[in-house]
Amino acid sequence: MYQKEQFKVLMEHFVSGEISSEGKAALLAMLDNPEYSEEFDAILRENYDSIEIPQVSPEATDKFISELRKKMDVSQEEEEEEDSQSSVFSLFNWRKIAVAASILLVMGYGTHLFFQNKNKQSLQLASKKIEDKAPGKTGAILTLSNGSKIVLDSVGNGLLANQSHTTVSKKNGGLVYNADDNAQVVYNTMTTPRAHQYHLQLSDGTKVWLNASSSITFPTSFAANERKVKITGEVYFEVAKDKSKPFRVLVNDMQVNVLGTHFNINSYEDESTVNTTLLEGSVLITEKSKKILLKPGQQAQKLKSGVIAVNDNVNTDEVIGWKNGLFYFENANLEKVLRQLSRWYDVEVVYEKGVPSRSFEGEIQRDLNLSQVLRILEKNKVHFKIEGKILRVMPD
Repeated sequence: MYQKEQFKVLMEHFVSGEISSEGKAALLAMLDNPEYSEEFDAILRENYDSIEIPQVSPEATDKFISELRKKMDVSQEEEEEEDSQSSVFSLFNWRKIAVAASILLVMGYGTHLFFQNKNKQSLQLASKKIEDKAPGKTGAILTLSNGSKIVLDSVGNGLLANQSHTTVSKKNGGLVYNADDNAQVVYNTMTTPRAHQYHLQLSDGTKVWLNASSSITFPTSFAANERKVKITGEVYFEVAKDKSKPFRVLVNDMQVNVLGTHFNINSYEDESTVNTTLLEGSVLITEKSKKILLKPGQQAQKLKSGVIAVNDNVNTDEVIGWKNGLFYFENANLEKVLRQLSRWYDVEVVYEKGVPSRSFEGEIQRDLNLSQVLRILEKNKVHFKIEGKILRVMPD
């Protein structure tokens, strides 16, 4: 009996990310012992009790155990502080047990296997059949200088256009611009609809990532003395260094000036601030008569009133989580969380009886179906209902 209780404790530590190296070794040994299959199934059921559990072969079980062992071997230990008096809820993430959810929704130990329902429109949530929403995908619309549009979701790799001595090619799921010596300055615009994201490489080698519901307008070939682009939504840059050509980003009435650096700009209209976060190098932000120089790890927050404040303690992992395939929340309220879900799953959020006061900590994979993400959020005592493109937040 003591051994079974120890197994349950070790599994809980693994799920929470608090397992020690000694505990991990002990758990790995126990996973090979059928004696603990009942406890293992119970833990998985508790976290994914909405998924149907068909019978499977011993081979499938063995495969899962092998995969779980690999994930445990490469997982990093994390320190998490929890205040029992607060409403902050630590979310499962890919490095923890929910990791397998985005691939197979976790295969169980023993004679059970948790499969992702083949019919993605009829997954279970809160014990009710609901319509589901698939996650966003790679895709965008490219508007060329002549006004013609290319839907990038449906085209293959290769040459797409040749504009004024600049070629546009699709390569490895993104766009690459190459200009020759006779290239002229003409403009293109890339737009990512809701539930889409995309990346491209500009003619100077600068790499750009667009989050959902964003855009960038840029020259196919930069002028001799400057590099200037205009954005909306959220965009991450890795700017190629060129001291002779400063790189400028225009967002609303603000300008970000750089030489070569990595930074993220979040300028969604439904957010309360325009946030410019610097990860590497330096940037100078100018807005009318204001000038602010940022250092790595700092974030400039521009309020609707025009006031700009600098935050010195920014979690850059949270800021660029979207680029790395994650929803990353650090003491995020429910409205902030659902604004991200709204853009990525293309749903409109409706609060039936006000906005529940909840805070969230942790990571969730962006490749999960919406119902899977909501199941995780519901553990913080908030309930949802999906009706087509409407996500309703239900009263308790």
